Amino acid sequence: MSNVERTESTRAALLEATIEAISRYGYQGATSVRIAELSGFTRGAQKHHFDSKAELVSAALVEVHERWLTEAFPTLENRDPGDVDEVVAALWRSIHSDLWLASAELRVAARNDAALRELLIPVERKIGRRALEYAVHVLDDGSYPESRIRELADLAFNTLRGMAWQRLLFADEEREKRQIRVLTDVLRGALAGES
Repeated sequence: MSNVERTESTRAALLEATIEAISRYGYQGATSVRIAELSGFTRGAQKHHFDSKAELVSAALVEVHERWLTEAFPTLENRDPGDVDEVVAALWRSIHSDLWLASAELRVAARNDAALRELLIPVERKIGRRALEYAVHVLDDGSYPESRIRELADLAFNTLRGMAWQRLLFADEEREKRQIRVLTDVLRGALAGES
């Protein structure tokens, strides 16, 4: 294994362990010691590859979202353009994962951690733009102005995130099914200019 391959392998293991630690223990509980235990690498290896916990966590957030995009959207690639029901269903499925939970933990932690917040804001903006671009691409069947699709995709993301937060405290599948039906009806109507 070359030095470059070893470096990439170590970084990947550290990122994987960080995501797992955040999902299991929350941001505060994702200590260097826990990350070392989960990754099999020393705390020194962490310091060698990442200057701070905030930098490691920021890189892990990028990794989380890369995976999220990879898992959330490929099922939509062969769908008919403008299939609102399938877009909403795929987004909702993607939010029920450790990846979303890890990302949610980081957002909450960044509220009181200035260093983490400083690193996360540009990462979140970049990731948000990419996810939105993908949703616009999937929803755009050429019938609607792109600005309209963009606004509605953003609304769908935010609505589903809110539902996911509610689910953390008390899940109610019947309520969620009703809310998703309403969301898809609203999106379909809004795309058709009925708002």
